[in-house]
Amino acid sequence: MRKLRDVFYVSANFNEKFYIYYGMEFKEFIKYNSVKIENILITDGNYIANNFNRDWFLETANGYENIMELCKQDIYGLGNFHWIDYDHETALNNCSPQEKSEVLYLSHFGKPLKTAFFDKIDNKFFYLAHDDGWFCKLFCKEMLVFGDIIENKIIDSFAIENKKRKIYPMIEAIKNQIFNLTKEGLLIDFSNIYTDDECICVNFYTIGHYENMDEMYNNLERNKKRASIKGTIEYENKTWQINFWNKAYERK
Repeated sequence: MRKLRDVFYVSANFNEKFYIYYGMEFKEFIKYNSVKIENILITDGNYIANNFNRDWFLETANGYENIMELCKQDIYGLGNFHWIDYDHETALNNCSPQEKSEVLYLSHFGKPLKTAFFDKIDNKFFYLAHDDGWFCKLFCKEMLVFGDIIENKIIDSFAIENKKRKIYPMIEAIKNQIFNLTKEGLLIDFSNIYTDDECICVNFYTIGHYENMDEMYNNLERNKKRASIKGTIEYENKTWQINFWNKAYERK
């Protein structure tokens, strides 16, 4: 098994309601997500469970306990791991042939025929990952939900780095400021978290939009040097703050 990713990259497309990201595994997505996911239809991935849906001829994971059990599996070993969440099994089974074809088209080609969100099953996400933690394209019905995910990932990373210190949540202004940087392609460099008795901090950069994670990661130092916005996310005395190295941006 490979090691956890050392950087977290997020590129947001608000017009088409999706994120492309690197550095967060499926189990982290479930852990950090403020939306509780209880049922998923696995549209691509060699995952075999005891929940084969004969209306779709696809595997499902039903109930929060099964989702948590799935988090323990070797998702990376599946290669592609695509899924859509749904509300109730009855609604899923009542999808029309047209709705089924739209779901499968999106899973296969990575873009919707019409929409990534289907009223009948009330899905909040459509998750298209390859090599768990390396690449994910996430269609997100409520884009602001990802702000909670970013906050929780940062808090968890800081807590792991300094286990003696309790890390409190961010105020909304700070969380939103970090979240808005995803519009520019946000990179958070967890490979070099600084910590002492008073402060924990991590550097961030906006490096633009990438769909090819090899291009993003293999040119990481160059991308960081060329970043349009640079700074640190800091936690000290139960307070979060952002320090921009670009003073012109800080005044905006």
